[in-house]
Amino acid sequence: MWRGLGLAMAVVLTLPSCGTTSAGDVASAMPTADLAGWRRVLSDDFTGSSLSSRWAAYDGQPSGDPAGWFDPARVTVTEGILTIRGAYVKARGKWVTGGVSTKHTLKQVYGKYEVRFRADRGTGIAYALLLWPVDDSWPPEIDFAEDNGAGRDRLYSTLHAIGGSQIERSTTGDFTDWHVAGVEWTPGRLAYTLDGKVWATLLDDRVPDRPMALALQSQAWYCGHTWQKCPDSTTPETVDLQVDWVVAYARRSA
Repeated sequence: MWRGLGLAMAVVLTLPSCGTTSAGDVASAMPTADLAGWRRVLSDDFTGSSLSSRWAAYDGQPSGDPAGWFDPARVTVTEGILTIRGAYVKARGKWVTGGVSTKHTLKQVYGKYEVRFRADRGTGIAYALLLWPVDDSWPPEIDFAEDNGAGRDRLYSTLHAIGGSQIERSTTGDFTDWHVAGVEWTPGRLAYTLDGKVWATLLDDRVPDRPMALALQSQAWYCGHTWQKCPDSTTPETVDLQVDWVVAYARRSA
């Protein structure tokens, strides 16, 4: 349930190192080959010391969320891990998080996406791995992995369809551990995947058919939201969303 992308983006060139998990803690290798019916168009395992030019970082106020703020400095790359760090910033009087998007480099109709990720516990700091329309006209939106900041024991996948309706699925797990979340987006169909297996399938004529970009983000929401939680006294000083690798595919022509 995200409406946080209606803002400016900044290309991040050099970033300081930080993060709570090193590459040595990560066991699953990034896929490097094409798949049957799919051609690989993006792969990033974050082996450099800065965010690559594939990504643009968020900068500014999330749409519909006065309690949040996106700052490119919250996005770092070190030891093979992309870290999006949430922290309370006294100067702003609010929690500041971050996000990245392929809006300028990968925008396609239909595709297959996989992201290996984990998230620290932290009440009120939610994450989302999603597809967002490149023209910023919301809806539609495909959140293939998200939570509401209540805990890291449930993953939601939600289609926000044109017209305002939404179709939600959820599954359980410990998402402070590493998992691979994904989606196969084809005409009239969304297949949500977790650790290489389809766990939910949606067949619906409301599935989008317009160009969308991949986005990875965390966000602090305002108190009183009907679904999202807000930070409280139990929220740690920093809350990290970490990504080991990202792979995206385009459909092969018949």
